[in-house]
Amino acid sequence: MATEQRQGIACGGVWVVDTVKVIDHYPPENSIAYITEMSRGGGGLAHNVVIDLATFDANLPLHALGLIGNDSYGDYLVELCRPFGNISLDQLRRTDERGTSYTDVFSIKASGRRTYFHYKGTNSLFRPEHVDVDSLPVKMFHLGYLLLMDAMDQPDPEFGTVAARLLAQLQSRGIRTSIDLVSENSDRFGRIVPPALKYTDYCIINDWEAEKLAGIPLRAGDTLITENLGKIGRAILGFGVKDLVVIHFPEGGYLLSRDGTEILQPSLAVTEDFIVGSTGAGDAYCAGILYGLYQGWEHGRTLRFATCAGAMNLSDLTTTGGSKSWQEVLQLETRFPYRPIAA
Repeated sequence: MATEQRQGIACGGVWVVDTVKVIDHYPPENSIAYITEMSRGGGGLAHNVVIDLATFDANLPLHALGLIGNDSYGDYLVELCRPFGNISLDQLRRTDERGTSYTDVFSIKASGRRTYFHYKGTNSLFRPEHVDVDSLPVKMFHLGYLLLMDAMDQPDPEFGTVAARLLAQLQSRGIRTSIDLVSENSDRFGRIVPPALKYTDYCIINDWEAEKLAGIPLRAGDTLITENLGKIGRAILGFGVKDLVVIHFPEGGYLLSRDGTEILQPSLAVTEDFIVGSTGAGDAYCAGILYGLYQGWEHGRTLRFATCAGAMNLSDLTTTGGSKSWQEVLQLETRFPYRPIAA
């Protein structure tokens, strides 16, 4: 398919069911705690980003890709996508090999502190063979999270990793690629991520991941080291990223493109009563970047929109419930001022 005929965005990778259980305290072994509240929602990069994009623009063609189980959790994730007529589920594969990935989150009522118990499940099996690249009519493909997809993270003799092989296949067909990572505290970044970056057009990651990937500190305590943003951006471009790097953090976001464009965008100073939860805020920001890039907006507007999208996510407890149309999202900057970033 010719590049000019392609339309839409594909989101592939991690699908998760999150169950949040509020407890009175965290118990020691062999003792009991009492659950006072419970909620369930969808999560994971592919789920969050595709639904955010669908909410931004009901006319944007979208494709959901990944691997879920033939179980009730898999049914639940499919049903979460059904209300969006612009999301194709043709390549959201199902299997009996393992159950759908899920996370049990235990939140202490008094403090809000959380403990996570994660089952990798079907996400660990997702690999290029589950993607029919030749039938994807999209302009862009967003993949993640690297470091959380066991099969994709495996070595590949030609491309370095299996994920890199998939990204190379996509690029060879004129599809622009983007990736995101999971914030894992390990030494695996240097082995697993750089091979994929050679076949990545857009790298969209958070401050923790950027620091781990580049090996350059981005914080001194709680203070952002703004002068290191450019160093980190150039280091990541040096891995082979074709077009641009975006790093997001609580204070704002930073963009460095291959042509030298460099933008530091502060976050919105939302009020405390606006904030309900923060789960999925990074994915909402990422969806904002993807939407602006897809629409061909200039980079400054794209960064502002992504900032608003991340902030809008804070207004709801679920991963995607705060998302609105792109016009409503962008209007958030008329409600709250931007917060200056301390140098």
